[in-house]
Amino acid sequence: MTLLHPWALLLLPLALTPFWLKSRQGQMYSWLEMVPHDRVSETADTTVRALVALLLAAIVLALAGPQGPDIKVQKVGKGAQTVVVIDRSVSMEHPFAGDSTSGRTAEVKATAARRLITDFINARPDDMIGVVAFTNAALHGVKITSNRKAVFAAINAATSAGINQTNIGAGITEGVSLFDDIPSSGSRAIILLSDGAGKISPRVKQKIHEQLTSKKLNLYWIVLREPDDISIFGQNPAYTPESMPAVLELDQYLKSLKIKYRAYEADNPTALQSALRDIDAREKNVIQYAVSMPGHDYARDLILLALGLCVLLFIVKNLRVNSWKTA
Repeated sequence: MTLLHPWALLLLPLALTPFWLKSRQGQMYSWLEMVPHDRVSETADTTVRALVALLLAAIVLALAGPQGPDIKVQKVGKGAQTVVVIDRSVSMEHPFAGDSTSGRTAEVKATAARRLITDFINARPDDMIGVVAFTNAALHGVKITSNRKAVFAAINAATSAGINQTNIGAGITEGVSLFDDIPSSGSRAIILLSDGAGKISPRVKQKIHEQLTSKKLNLYWIVLREPDDISIFGQNPAYTPESMPAVLELDQYLKSLKIKYRAYEADNPTALQSALRDIDAREKNVIQYAVSMPGHDYARDLILLALGLCVLLFIVKNLRVNSWKTA
């Protein structure tokens, strides 16, 4: 058992207050020897004092917030252990390509990513989600968890404005590292969301290769394109290794790995939504995972006990034997 507010135990001596105070109720007599010894009244008085002391102790212990140990509950569902790796570079604040004839600007890429990833997660209640963001370095968002509030807070942070750098290698390696401390439950995937790619050193490429293959992770890369960007699916001219654009180089490198890899391109929110729907259909396998449930809240029981004692003392307070009135 743990106490959320152990400082409240300093108030526990207040429970002895009823035994320190003297009662002033009763009848006035000029000579006490004429009053017979009343054991029933003494016992009732001691009992009432004990009830008041118990009431005060229950209130103090409830303030201390006693909690039972957490409980691990095994759950079975359909989904995956998924890490979302999100680009936070300044270019993510640019809008998608709008309709040039309408004169209206399309939705900002980061805003669309936040909205659609949130919808994607809400549609997969059995998933365990982790979040990583990256600009010039990887930014840990939240570990792989089933806590949706923590996940959505991390996504909001990951889709906020960053700086004008795209260290995609650091983002991938940090995303893979989230799987280190959690046992595999079946399907495991990384969703990489970026609007470009930076050059990755041979050392980082080797590290990515070792991590992805050893952990048997599936990798999905959604490239958010702007009108003049190079398409990884287009008819591109032959490039030398030195002149090859980073996006094409990364795509070819990931295709060379012995993992399940699939790339998508999205130049508008509808295409991004379509890519996420395809990933949703591919990553729905039976998974089993443990969820930590908070332990029993004993403070609630103590409050109910205090309430019951208050009712009992109220009844006792109104049970009074009145003295006989002379005719």
